[in-house]
Amino acid sequence: MNTKKELKWPEYQVIKVKNTLGKKALVPGNPADAIERATRKAESAVHQLSAQFPAWMQGESNRLHGVRLELADKGHSLELIDRLFTCSHDIKGQAQTFGYPVAGVIGKLLCDLIERAPDPSQIPLAVIDQHVDTIRAIVRHDIKGDGNAQTTNIIEGLNVLVHTTLKKITAAKPIAQAG
Repeated sequence: MNTKKELKWPEYQVIKVKNTLGKKALVPGNPADAIERATRKAESAVHQLSAQFPAWMQGESNRLHGVRLELADKGHSLELIDRLFTCSHDIKGQAQTFGYPVAGVIGKLLCDLIERAPDPSQIPLAVIDQHVDTIRAIVRHDIKGDGNAQTTNIIEGLNVLVHTTLKKITAAKPIAQAG
């Protein structure tokens, strides 16, 4: 008796894909020239996209403002605080690329405040408002680059505000009693 089963293979089709990797690879020759060409190509792509940066930054600023309005309306829920953090973090990460590094610094300050607060729901809305309003003003007035003495003073003031707020929140937090 034959116990071997006869295997039948399903029909198949071989698909040959055109090899386009050669166009994407660096060409032989001087590696410095290849790197320079690749860098120029990337810079050109960024330059073409740069016309859209102000609109993208305005969109991020509007999103942050929308969350702030919800916080004012509904209170400091964990979900809203998380969304506020996400918006601030996105601005922190994208602002430099979009040409608004000062807005990125302020986004970072708001992120730091949320991360370092023992209970982010205790962050006063007025403190959040100052960060959001400053970012919105920077975008609205198209303040690009590293700013000036005025923006430096604003950043320093917000930095002091963050530290003062953290001290107040931490001091107000009750110490658990051993039971």
